[in-house]
Amino acid sequence: MNIQLARRSKLLLLYNNKNISEEIDQYLLSFTYTDHANGKADDLQITLEDREGLWRSEWFPEKGARLSSGLVVSNWDGNQREEALPLGIFEVDDFDINGPPETVTMKAISVPITSSLSGEDKTRAWEKTKLTVIAADIAGPAGMELFYDTDDDPEYDRIEQTEQADLPFLQKLCEDAGLSLKVTGLQLVIFDDSKYEQMEPIKTINRGKSNVISYSGQSKTKEIYSACRVEYKGGKQSENINYTYVPPNRPATGRTLVINERVNSIAAAERLAKKRLRQKNQEEMTFSLTMQGDITLVAGVTVMLEGWGVFDGKYFVNQATHSGPGYVVALELRKVLEGY
Repeated sequence: MNIQLARRSKLLLLYNNKNISEEIDQYLLSFTYTDHANGKADDLQITLEDREGLWRSEWFPEKGARLSSGLVVSNWDGNQREEALPLGIFEVDDFDINGPPETVTMKAISVPITSSLSGEDKTRAWEKTKLTVIAADIAGPAGMELFYDTDDDPEYDRIEQTEQADLPFLQKLCEDAGLSLKVTGLQLVIFDDSKYEQMEPIKTINRGKSNVISYSGQSKTKEIYSACRVEYKGGKQSENINYTYVPPNRPATGRTLVINERVNSIAAAERLAKKRLRQKNQEEMTFSLTMQGDITLVAGVTVMLEGWGVFDGKYFVNQATHSGPGYVVALELRKVLEGY
């Protein structure tokens, strides 16, 4: 006899390295974990029943306390094994109480609030350096490991950080370089999302076949461009550079994005044109959907959509929000750009 066991999901939680999963389980009302591919810290939110007043008194969590969390699912997708999704390491930065009924909500983020990454303005400068050097100088004192996952390493004659916290400063450098920045666990990750977009889709989400609860799609033309032209006028001994990049399957807007930034060759102009055009066009076609929980759906992977007409195709997962009980995942997707 083939007995289908009930699906189960469970939140695992370590508080300052002490496993409190069982204590949490009997009070847990809901949890939400939001995983961002770029530009925002991952966050974890847990809401607990507190009729006994334990969480607002002797169990009150310390600000800056470290949470290590994971999500375990059992008997999911027809299999009878247990699988886990590590959610990462977070620090508690907010604690709310509400009532009646009496509840508490604990919020934590992946950027260490006890480090100098986001809460301390600094003024300093680098001469004749590279992005990898600057990123390492920021990651090290914050107690974080740098994972630099791209061959592109921009060089600078001089770069200044003026009364600015490390994280927004580094984020701006990455944006200018056409790269993405993510803080996850105890890692500072810099990567080229165009490289990630080339990876094979981890699955196909099919309208009418996949367990989709709700969806919406958007296609826009505002601030979307068909081409990018780089114009740079050098000094007396420097040649003027004028280069236009036209992508395959370009949007039919007819508009050309004009960039005036310093470049020293046609090859550099081509790289710059692709990056700036990509930054403008990556939100041309987006899709949101909520579906049955799936621990393989995380930020940074790609999926295929089928059955949604012109919205069909390959998409990059820009954000994944896992929540429960009644485990579901909500995805924010953007269509993969071809050729740049």
